[in-house]
Amino acid sequence: MSATPRRWSGPRRSGPRRPFLGVALALALLALLVGCVQLPDGGDVTVPSGRSTDTSTAGVDFVPPGPTPGESPDEIVQHFLEAMRATSLQTNVARSFLTRTAQETWAPERETVVYEDLGRPVVGARVTVELRDVGVLDERGAWQGQGQGQQTEAGVVADDPSDLVVSYRLVVEDGEWRIDGLADALVVPRTWLASRYEQVMLYFFDPTGRILVPEPVFRPRGDQLATQLVTGLLTGPEPDLDGVEISRLGTTARLEQTVVVTPSGLAEVALEEGALPLEGLTEQMVAQLSWTLRQDPSIARVRVTVGGVPLPTPNGEEQFAVNAGERYSPSVVGAEARLFGVADGGIVTVDDDGRRPVDGTEPLAALGPTRVAVNLSGTRMAGVTPAGEVAVASLDVPASAPLVLPTSGATTPSWDVADRMWVADGGAQGRVQVLNQGTAETVAVPGVSGERITRLLVARDGSRIVSVVGEAGAQRVVVNRVRYDERGGVVRVLPGRTVLALPREGQGRAETVRDISWRSPTDLVALVGLDETLVELRRLSVDGSPGGSDTSSVLVSSAQRVVTSPTAGSSVLLVGPDGVEERGDGVSEPFPPGDGVLGLTYAG
Repeated sequence: MSATPRRWSGPRRSGPRRPFLGVALALALLALLVGCVQLPDGGDVTVPSGRSTDTSTAGVDFVPPGPTPGESPDEIVQHFLEAMRATSLQTNVARSFLTRTAQETWAPERETVVYEDLGRPVVGARVTVELRDVGVLDERGAWQGQGQGQQTEAGVVADDPSDLVVSYRLVVEDGEWRIDGLADALVVPRTWLASRYEQVMLYFFDPTGRILVPEPVFRPRGDQLATQLVTGLLTGPEPDLDGVEISRLGTTARLEQTVVVTPSGLAEVALEEGALPLEGLTEQMVAQLSWTLRQDPSIARVRVTVGGVPLPTPNGEEQFAVNAGERYSPSVVGAEARLFGVADGGIVTVDDDGRRPVDGTEPLAALGPTRVAVNLSGTRMAGVTPAGEVAVASLDVPASAPLVLPTSGATTPSWDVADRMWVADGGAQGRVQVLNQGTAETVAVPGVSGERITRLLVARDGSRIVSVVGEAGAQRVVVNRVRYDERGGVVRVLPGRTVLALPREGQGRAETVRDISWRSPTDLVALVGLDETLVELRRLSVDGSPGGSDTSSVLVSSAQRVVTSPTAGSSVLLVGPDGVEERGDGVSEPFPPGDGVLGLTYAG
């Protein structure tokens, strides 16, 4: 092992319990971390009896047996861990390994702990089990990360490497060993999570109500998807995200019954009486429901009732299509879709037909920028000058002189839907600035400010900023959430989450994050250099979860930049000294129009 494992000291409970994503999901997100139970001191270690533990194949039911007479303490623990992998999702067998008191009090829906590898139980004063590469889901199904140093509901502090030793205290009840005093959590392998769960999105609004903000959560595969999605929406955003996102559905409404999807594709969402105003659904309510429920492929239309009374849509109808609310798309409807860059002493757009100069950019081009960034409406452009300063020009006022920000070694700027421009000084001081309504201010970004920053991006919805920080060989990709007021002003940037860490290698050339870009509203693609010529594309989820992470095939290339867009259908371009390649379906083809163009970029 690469570090001393942490030992869990007992369950921790604080604050009220929040409702979970429905009964099926609650039964699925069970987690056991450790408890206490007195064992005799000393004694030989008993090797647990063999049982089948392969439960990772989706669609294959695993019904574990309960305890058998005469099982030793380590066998009880081993088989209890196996029982938590049961499918379909239930904990009846797992509870049979507990004392009668523990059976009544155990609430495994509070947390799910997943691990990459599991050691064998070791008997001492207690039974201990080592978990390696641990990650945590909260009771909503949201990935809480690993290596973040955060406190979990079970009292675990997860560092990187996130190894954990859990210990169980056992007592004799009715002549048999049973587990007592365990934590409220389910412990399962990552393979089990990958085969039994999938990642979906809950859609909330930014504080101004202008754009939808997607929140990734995990839910068990099955036929209760619509119920779980609606329950998650009605639960609302996490309290920590107050000021980051809001729900127009409120947080007091509850389902009267499970969501029924008819054979014709109509989802019947029945809410309890008084849940929402009987006057009807607002456009934003419809948008949240439609964007969230469209992830269930069986749904074509939605009807919402309160106490049996149908709620009319803004159009006065009793149903709405699942593709409603497009104007609130996190990718931004109508966003500038062209590819931009610097070539031949001017600023150009690039496509299969060649290059064209961009009208109104002459004053900016005169400053000699090598990198540019275009706002989402295509009306403003920022360029990084040879001196490392950022100049901002209004394209709809061609004769106006660019505004120059006093930056040093600036990263390429990034724009969000509210026309806020984010940029970082690339030097060691690590200063992050935001230009909002013509005024630039320095913003404190926890875990980023003061570090060496080589790349900084903002999500189009404005709710997340992504930074590449640290020296080569020890870089991190960090995602921070941004809190705004109702007018769109930045109030505070929340502590970040590391979604990729590249530790310094002991031998050879260390890995480096050469570039990073948005691939969807919740996915990033990172270009990781393994050595001078070998690079790798890695897809990362904004929450750092394994459900969104993926490594593509390794490329033998000298690519230095990756250029993508969160808009569906946008190209993935790899830029290197030998030219530009367009990558799709694992195959790269030359993209000659981009050769020799500096700072290729999509809007945003």
